[in-house]
Amino acid sequence: MESTTETKEYRGNCHCGLFKFTISVPELKSVRVCDCSYCYRKACHWVFPALNLQIQNGENELSTYQFGKKEMIHSFCPKCGNTIMAKHLPSGQEGINARLLQSVDSNLLEKTKYEEGPSGAEHGSKYTPPSTYPAPATFKNVETSIEVTKLETFNGNCHCRAVAYTLISKPLNERTIVSCNCSLCHRNGEIYTYPPATSVTFIGKENLIGYPFLSPDSLHSFCKICGTSVCVQALKEDEDLLPLNLRTMMSGVYVKDLNITEYDGAKNDPQYVVS
Repeated sequence: MESTTETKEYRGNCHCGLFKFTISVPELKSVRVCDCSYCYRKACHWVFPALNLQIQNGENELSTYQFGKKEMIHSFCPKCGNTIMAKHLPSGQEGINARLLQSVDSNLLEKTKYEEGPSGAEHGSKYTPPSTYPAPATFKNVETSIEVTKLETFNGNCHCRAVAYTLISKPLNERTIVSCNCSLCHRNGEIYTYPPATSVTFIGKENLIGYPFLSPDSLHSFCKICGTSVCVQALKEDEDLLPLNLRTMMSGVYVKDLNITEYDGAKNDPQYVVS
């Protein structure tokens, strides 16, 4: 008698609700984690292959990005920036980012890792950071005006290098570093630190798309070309703050080495409702 594997239907969506889908796969107990330079920045938890993928809406509205040998097409929402799916062109197989699944905390699932390293050889090529970064800020603020503070220079960029930044900061081990489980930060897998905006200089800031979440004055900003979440732009003139996603930081910074505080943003009202 031929045995059949029972499957379970999972529903999912990007944060803004532009893209909605279902998959039917054996009950999820693990996800795949790739450490290539792109997936590292995007913190993807892959269900690959995503069997019986059914798209309810948004199929033709996603932005796409390729790199390396261009054997993979990565798709992300052009409105909220969430990484949604990847397609392996030689095999035709598609994967879904488990971070988008409803009623699933993918952080709690077992991880099967691809160990390539965030700056190592990947997909037939080695990742190359930008050849230049912006000059450091010289403006004195609440952090950089303290003479006894040892300041360091950190560089970062989105994956496609259209957006790059330089941060003047005290050492990262002296900074507050946060991982938030709210509906947006969980989907993006972001790791934030909170320097003054006047400590950060940018190249290509015009390539950022801002997505307002909870407040119209707080824009979660991602690169319009590669979809990398870079920062949160605070629009209030009296607020000198620019949360930076440390997954975008080069300078030998790896999130696994950081002292990260877990923040339970999911408990805060208003509760997230799929639009």
